[in-house]
Amino acid sequence: MTPDADSSLHRDSPIFILSVGSIRIVSVVVLITVVLVLTVLEILFQLLVLKFSLPIFENRPPIGAEIFPPQPLTEAVTMVTKDGVALVGNLLSAPHDEPRGVILFCHELDSNRWSAAYYCEGLLAAGFHVLTFDFRNQGDSQSLAGYQAMHWPSVLEVEDVCAAVAFIKTRPDLAGLPLGVFGISRGGSVALVAAAQCDSIQRVVSDGAYCCNEMLLHFTNRWGRLFFPELLLRLLPKWHVQISLWLIRRTSEFRKGIKYANVERALSLLGRKPVLMISGDRDTYVFPAVTRHLHARTGQDDSTVWIVPEAKHNMSRQADALEYDRRLVEFFSLGEPAAGNSSVVLAAAASGKAAGMGSGRPVLVHSHTSLFSAD
Repeated sequence: MTPDADSSLHRDSPIFILSVGSIRIVSVVVLITVVLVLTVLEILFQLLVLKFSLPIFENRPPIGAEIFPPQPLTEAVTMVTKDGVALVGNLLSAPHDEPRGVILFCHELDSNRWSAAYYCEGLLAAGFHVLTFDFRNQGDSQSLAGYQAMHWPSVLEVEDVCAAVAFIKTRPDLAGLPLGVFGISRGGSVALVAAAQCDSIQRVVSDGAYCCNEMLLHFTNRWGRLFFPELLLRLLPKWHVQISLWLIRRTSEFRKGIKYANVERALSLLGRKPVLMISGDRDTYVFPAVTRHLHARTGQDDSTVWIVPEAKHNMSRQADALEYDRRLVEFFSLGEPAAGNSSVVLAAAASGKAAGMGSGRPVLVHSHTSLFSAD
């Protein structure tokens, strides 16, 4: 190499080094810019999701709830929650000297405690006491200032059930009996969470139960294309969708000042505690697939999932009252099967009432001796 060439190389080296440094700086700037742009786009996307989805999430679905008439000859009781809310309830006593257990009933949203007389009619006839109550801000129970009951189950309704369980423990005539909990729709969701928290609850039945995350994911997959391009929904990974759904839930909790009950987590904590989940195959709110997915979280055998043919939401007993009562009684009998030759007779009262019920629905008239005889 000639001296001139060597001198030229040294003159050019700083320019070469400066060029590499510039490239690195430009790369960092580009990377930061891309991250910022993606972050802004993500924020805008999530704000758009909240704009369309939050009102849907918080608005009550158009599901009518029936108000049932009071039942005579029941014991009125009052239970007080840890936060000082007085809950009005009634004890429906089984017409038998030796009760088989006590069932804590959780009514659906916008109904009342008296619906227990319809849904639990078979259990009462079979010898189970039923304790039923109105949730806070519902029926005759005290209202909590600033709280509005929603279709999503909250930790406040779970606290109501726990207060009822604590009340049962104070009653000598009830404390020693096997305890089960049975809920309808939102009440079923609350019953599942309470069963996971209260050791004294031995068995739980839910009819039409649901949870926030599972329902949000189901309806996002079903109706999301009405609000967002279908191609975008297909490209979004599941974890990204889950983040959006989590954000919707948390934003609603912040707006409402409440915390929704974590039904999914409760199901995984039930362990070996038996669970029976019921749903109608014509339910257009809690689709049977949702019920199956929820039950799968318990890790239990799918034989305790009953999808009732031709039944709509909260109408499984109306669709098949005989089988409905049989399954409930058998389940709460701690595995003791009902007699095969039961004399359960489906009756419709001429006046639209039967066996003390004022709902106008078909009801069951049971013969306890033959239905649960030893042979």
